[in-house]
Amino acid sequence: MTAPMRCRVADYVKLIETFAPLAGYFTVNVSSPNTPGLRNLQHAAALDDLLAKVIDARERVRKHAGDSPVLLKIAPDLSLTELDDVVQIARSRRVDGMIVANTTLARPSTLREQDRGKEQGGLSGRPLFRLSTRMVAETYVRVEGAFPLVGVGGIDSGGAALTKIRAGASLIQLYSSLVFKGLGLVDDIKRDLASTLLRTGREQLSEIVGADAATITAEDWPVNS
Repeated sequence: MTAPMRCRVADYVKLIETFAPLAGYFTVNVSSPNTPGLRNLQHAAALDDLLAKVIDARERVRKHAGDSPVLLKIAPDLSLTELDDVVQIARSRRVDGMIVANTTLARPSTLREQDRGKEQGGLSGRPLFRLSTRMVAETYVRVEGAFPLVGVGGIDSGGAALTKIRAGASLIQLYSSLVFKGLGLVDDIKRDLASTLLRTGREQLSEIVGADAATITAEDWPVNS
């Protein structure tokens, strides 16, 4: 491991040690496209070393800090072979969950503003939805229930949230859609999900987590999501 990489791992460990008494959970984000070299931490050897040290740090401070769940946040641009490695390492290191997924470097041809699409950085929001949902499903079938998934990317309605859940997400996160629709979107989504349960005669959303994962992973890859 290079010296810069060792410094980055040390930063993660230091943050665990410092904030474990305060944080509800930790996200080990190795997937932001806006930090040069960060995504290299998704490579198998580097990720295994990082998670080993992070989990060890969490265990060392558990006695005085209490439980601090550790979730791994991945990119939607991983190949399926890379995803195989990431999930295997996450399972072997016993992380508490995975967040799928960060923003993408892809630029679908369906983007309305192609000039802006050439700007550097990650693409978020609705154009990310199909790709991130596919990655949720691909991750779900590999995790095999070892830990929950948090679905992220393009969720802007109750229907979109439901699609993420049926792809394999036990939890969802919102970002870009809050800019356009405001905090009221959260209540709208909750009402839609509650209505879905009532309409289908189910008592809880956990009954449909991953219901469509096998179907989604059999579809053509969403190149122009």
